Amino acid sequence: MHSGIYSNIADLLSFRFQIKRKKLTNQQTLISTKAGYHQAIRKGRGMAFTEVREYQAGDEVRHIDWKVSARTQKTHTKVFTEELEKPIICLVEQSSKIFFGSKVRFKTVQAMNVAAIIGWVTLNHGDKFGALAFNNWQATWHKPKQNHQALLQFLHSSIDLQTQIKSPLEESQQSWEQQLELIKKQISSGNRIFLIGDFLQQSTEFFQNIAHFRKKNQLTLIHIFDPLDKKIPKAGLLSFSNGLSRFRVDTNHTSQQKKYQSSYQKNWQYLKTECGKFHIPVIEIDATQNPITELINQRVIN
Repeated sequence: MHSGIYSNIADLLSFRFQIKRKKLTNQQTLISTKAGYHQAIRKGRGMAFTEVREYQAGDEVRHIDWKVSARTQKTHTKVFTEELEKPIICLVEQSSKIFFGSKVRFKTVQAMNVAAIIGWVTLNHGDKFGALAFNNWQATWHKPKQNHQALLQFLHSSIDLQTQIKSPLEESQQSWEQQLELIKKQISSGNRIFLIGDFLQQSTEFFQNIAHFRKKNQLTLIHIFDPLDKKIPKAGLLSFSNGLSRFRVDTNHTSQQKKYQSSYQKNWQYLKTECGKFHIPVIEIDATQNPITELINQRVIN
């Protein structure tokens, strides 16, 4: 696997063959383990009602439609077919805010790795995959399709968005709030949606938006982090930027290190608490680690 500042299409394509035996973990499992909300887990695909027809020998007695039978004076039964899995949609941040990496790869690259893996897993199981990616200035939307070519188009267009970012200090005209408003017009309900990006220090409007989506869709947040986000080594006076402003930290002072670590943990706990109110799982993925291993360890795929 290549490493570095920008994604490599060869790496994104290679995931297709590395996850052939993998599948997405049931959403209720993620809710139970990541959102702290325990309820019965229905395994496998459900059954969807299709039609009513006359009862035939061997039909399940419990599926008899007594109202229709009484009206027609003939025994009728409900017919069910296997319910298809929900379309999978990834919303992927490729902004200057996550255009950073202390080693191995940038967070923007890991975000694309995660989206590609979820895409290949989805298509390998015969389900539809759609995605939206955005950088500082624009977004690209690909509606859900059960089509490998559509996924390839998404990967290529997302790399184009990614390579437009040259510095973590570039001012952004796009936000998660804007992207969620945009996607409201493209999708309605019955989808399983993965949001992939940073998500720390989000506005109240952001949480209102994800609560809206949670009502009619399954929702999971995947937070991409770099080890340097959580803890800094002793290296003297360092300058940092969050994409909006710059600040300095004297890493030789223990109090400054603790303050730095505390700030991250405070933002992380706030994110989990707000999402937990709506039973939305929050996953954290280390940008320096193998993305497939991280997704398995975090129980997103198995």
